[in-house]
Amino acid sequence: MKSVTKLFKGVLILAACFGVYVVGVIVFGTIVEHNFEDKTSLSQNSKNIQSISDSTFEFVSWNVGFFGLGEESDFFYDGGVDVFQSKETVQKNMKGVLNLIKEQSSVDFFLLQEVDSFSWRSHKVNFLDSIAEIKNSFTTHLALNYASFFVPIPLYNPMGTTFSGLFSMSNFKVKEAIRYDLGTSSNWPKRLFYLKRCFLTQRIQLEKKELVVVNIHNSAYDQYGEKKQKEMKKLLQFVDAEYKKGNYVVVGGDWNQSPPNYKHKEMPAYFLNTHLSNEDIPDGWEWVADVNTPTNRKLDKPYSKEYSFQTVIDHFLVSPNVQVDSVSVVNMDFKYSDHQPVYLKVSLR
Repeated sequence: MKSVTKLFKGVLILAACFGVYVVGVIVFGTIVEHNFEDKTSLSQNSKNIQSISDSTFEFVSWNVGFFGLGEESDFFYDGGVDVFQSKETVQKNMKGVLNLIKEQSSVDFFLLQEVDSFSWRSHKVNFLDSIAEIKNSFTTHLALNYASFFVPIPLYNPMGTTFSGLFSMSNFKVKEAIRYDLGTSSNWPKRLFYLKRCFLTQRIQLEKKELVVVNIHNSAYDQYGEKKQKEMKKLLQFVDAEYKKGNYVVVGGDWNQSPPNYKHKEMPAYFLNTHLSNEDIPDGWEWVADVNTPTNRKLDKPYSKEYSFQTVIDHFLVSPNVQVDSVSVVNMDFKYSDHQPVYLKVSLR
């Protein structure tokens, strides 16, 4: 009887300690919560910036997977078990991203997603300083969409401090850069530890109008698609208004949705992505994707060319006054990220 009583007390003590931990994490997260404005300027508005006469532009969009999701990785939130990779693996992945940017430094715009800054999961590696060493002529902006001082999941190995976001690089002077909040964060207290989605714009002054470059990363794990629908509505309202002003618009990123002309190969239902359609966008706008090479692989296991589930969710959207010259996936066999870079070349009509 005494042993049963001791066991019961032990269970009560453990339950009380766990309760205190949960309450403490929520209270702490509430106190230090990072709230974003609907519109946040990331640069000084330069009214007298010199215009450019270029009419052809190149883009690369790449979700770099916080440098922790290379070919050797799986991830607990996608059916795998890993939370962290070794620092050496993170550095290997970051070096792969940096090497691509070095090799393609003539590309006009790099649109990167899941770029970490001072995060446990990427061992606090400093990507921003490394970029500055490559080419000082890049104009860069970071728009956070994940800002949590302590992410308590998974319970057995918490992600901890996580700061990450969209990172846009331009080979031109940027007239204005703005973070637009998409307003689809989760309800309290879940929102304390999850992403707060946004899109990042860079505005380039042309001789007559402007080129508006948009970096996007839509919601994942959105079971009923409500967040994605709300995000798309807000994004499309913004870009269509810019087009109606006479501006040129290019949107690139990780949509977590497949383009209309992509057909999924055999894949479990829980991995299937929703499809965008041509009816989702205003007349004359165009989805631009290379559907012949996968851009994303699922993280239930380390990468296997034969067995990993693969799909296309990284692509572009362009306004009617933008002519698409070429688009292609840079096939790296997912060596450095669970996504692959997508290259686009366009001309202004």
